[in-house]
Amino acid sequence: MKLVNKIYKIIFAKKIKKREIKFYSNIISNGDLCFDIGANIGAKSKIMLNISENVIAFEPQKSCHLHLEKLKQKNVNFNYLPYAVGAKNEIKKLYLGNYSEIASLSKKFIKNYTTEKVYWKDYEFVEVKSFNHLIETYGLPKYCKIDVEGYEFEILSNLNYQIPIIEFEFTGKLIADTLKIIDLFKNQNIDFNYTLNENQNFHLKKWIKNTEIKEIIKGLPIKNLHGNLFCKNPE
Repeated sequence: MKLVNKIYKIIFAKKIKKREIKFYSNIISNGDLCFDIGANIGAKSKIMLNISENVIAFEPQKSCHLHLEKLKQKNVNFNYLPYAVGAKNEIKKLYLGNYSEIASLSKKFIKNYTTEKVYWKDYEFVEVKSFNHLIETYGLPKYCKIDVEGYEFEILSNLNYQIPIIEFEFTGKLIADTLKIIDLFKNQNIDFNYTLNENQNFHLKKWIKNTEIKEIIKGLPIKNLHGNLFCKNPE
């Protein structure tokens, strides 16, 4: 029975991967430079590599580096750098959770999401690079995914460049930060759409502007809210 369950899990995982590749093929083209900020063990980088083969991942958490090194060995056009990303170059304390996916620089995130089953038990000091520095060093990405457990606003707050497509995670208890990020783009001609609960389908049939997306986000139920907001520069 255990073997049967394992086989079903493998088949299900392959179906999910195919759906993700299909979804991101509408966003990324072959050769596009892609940034994976908060790469963890590289799950999203693998999806990008199936389409673009030009991916740079940023992940400061030491426990994830072996996974990313193995991915690098299999993909000559993939690179990872052991940096966290923020508003400026500095050294900061990265709080480590009981799951590697929830490591965070944000004390606010930790305060809002600590439970008996989800908690942060240790920390390590990491090197933080500003988003501007990364662009000036490695180039302007066509697509950038940001998944950093509540530190998204800090990453985007001092950005001096217009990236064609940015995707970042949002959650119910930090919805105020999501609205602040949307306001960062208010003077740009940006279109917005979003997905919910890792469902690889846009929730809106058409992309909308700043004011409209803010009203929609404010109207979403906060309890258990988890989604990804996409910001697209149509130019």
